[in-house]
Amino acid sequence: TAGYFDITSAIRWNTDNEVVIRIGAHPAALPASIPTGTDFEKLKWTPGIYDKVALYLSDNPVIETIQVAPRINPPRITIQTVLRNYGKSAANAQIGHSVTEWRGGKPVTRTTPRKVMLSPGGTETLTEDIPLPGARLWSPEDPFLYVLKTTSGGDSAETRFGVREFRYDTPTRRAWLNGKPYFLRGSNITLHRFFEDPKCGHLPWDEAWVRKLLAEIPKKQMHWNSFRFCIGPAPEFWFEVADEAGLLIQNEYFIWTGKESWAGHAERWNEWSVPQLFTEYREFMRDHWNHPSMALWDASNETDAAVLAEKIIPEVRKLDLSNRPWENGYNLPSGPDDPVEDHPYLFSRVQSGGKFLMTDLENMTGAKSTNSPHPTGHAAFINEYGWLWLNRDGTPTVLTDKIYERLVGANATPEQRFKKNAYLLAGLTEFWRAHRNFAGVLHFVYLMSSYPGVYTSDHFRDVERLELEPHFAEWVGESFKPLGVYVNFWQDTVKTSARGQYAVMLVNDYQHDVNGKLTLTWVSEAGEEAARAEREFTLAPNGQMSYDIPLATPAKPGRYTLRAVAASQQVRDTKPTISRREVRVE
Repeated sequence: TAGYFDITSAIRWNTDNEVVIRIGAHPAALPASIPTGTDFEKLKWTPGIYDKVALYLSDNPVIETIQVAPRINPPRITIQTVLRNYGKSAANAQIGHSVTEWRGGKPVTRTTPRKVMLSPGGTETLTEDIPLPGARLWSPEDPFLYVLKTTSGGDSAETRFGVREFRYDTPTRRAWLNGKPYFLRGSNITLHRFFEDPKCGHLPWDEAWVRKLLAEIPKKQMHWNSFRFCIGPAPEFWFEVADEAGLLIQNEYFIWTGKESWAGHAERWNEWSVPQLFTEYREFMRDHWNHPSMALWDASNETDAAVLAEKIIPEVRKLDLSNRPWENGYNLPSGPDDPVEDHPYLFSRVQSGGKFLMTDLENMTGAKSTNSPHPTGHAAFINEYGWLWLNRDGTPTVLTDKIYERLVGANATPEQRFKKNAYLLAGLTEFWRAHRNFAGVLHFVYLMSSYPGVYTSDHFRDVERLELEPHFAEWVGESFKPLGVYVNFWQDTVKTSARGQYAVMLVNDYQHDVNGKLTLTWVSEAGEEAARAEREFTLAPNGQMSYDIPLATPAKPGRYTLRAVAASQQVRDTKPTISRREVRVE
């Protein structure tokens, strides 16, 4: 979290000054009462400053913090300003606010300055509402931003914000954005693990690289509207890019102790200092709460730590005037509408010597898994699934070597593994989205470290140039389109000229009706169409529909693709959505 220090007394006003910052170089320098190093899949300790260093100059009274909390009915913002008088005598302040549009600077509204008297060394917290009639709402589809300008008479500050409300709802088990259900599609970024990647270098602070990572690829190529910043937050300007790109961020604190059965980690929370946790979570929230992209506070990953659910979250959530929801690993929900995470790692069974086949999906309902242990009627979302990681060179990671031996053989090429990885991840994504049991589906993982010995890895062929592995980009990108298609068929072989009936499931993540034509075909390796069936479909906003489509198998043996295509005239921003199954006809 950010640290703020008054260096007035140390400044030498008539010569150059140098700021020297001491960095804690090893976790052993910290007592056990401070949570640190709980990410036990992060192999290297990376000390240092991962965000900006800035020098602020101001006269009294100083604006210490500003929090902007938007409301949409009616449109307005609640502003909380904390002022401090650093002087030895009383000081007068005149607090004034004005709002402009971020792009172009068009004036929106202005308040009458408010007089405040501050005692010597004293602080004041001022809260007021400003109406914004006709405000344009922020969303991933329209990330419209405003700027609040605040003055105190001695100091000034600018705070960028968006007018939006985001929440989860237990009765509907959905996420709601600006008063409407909203389905999340996205991935994870484990930035603090990427810091130990041999290719990391200065990339996380290269603005062009970050904008391509967060805005261009997710929005244009992968059809994502959300991310989890997993086991640790990102630099401030990453949130600024997310605000502009239109991304909903689940911001996760640096705590992952695992379940009780994970020896050596699960009970570490008994040693932690509650006052220290309060301080850290308060600062964690303060650093990010003005960003419209900041949608969900996440106290921990896969953690069962009673102190977080019982003491920390109930207290610190009061500080957020936007009343964002909280998620807390494998603890029960803390609030009545807080969501829970689920990590249905079906292929982990294979790695541990068990069995899972994609044909199992044909009889599964897509319900919440036992991996997230608590039975609850709260909204649930998936922010990890698959267990199919490959290093960037196509070799299995520590957690997937046995899986790829089973799937493609011990002597498979990297190309064969990449193809299988993309095919299966796309199918799992289609499956979890189609059954509509989750408020969101976020794949794991988009950015990660990759070198021999890592547990998980990402999908970049070239992380410095941000070139995705082509099979992943094609297949998984297709599976995340707002108009989703899933063919509930996973048989490897079928007989020639057999009568068949195939269940095809459609979902509509748009806020408008979608209708069009659904086509199911058998296509040969040569690209020739061997059989075809068509029907019309209609989907309500955020709706779903299942169809049974009869279609005979090809008369000629060979390798074929069973292809379902949903095309709609209302979907103008992308091509028709395709779901594919590779089948041998015998």
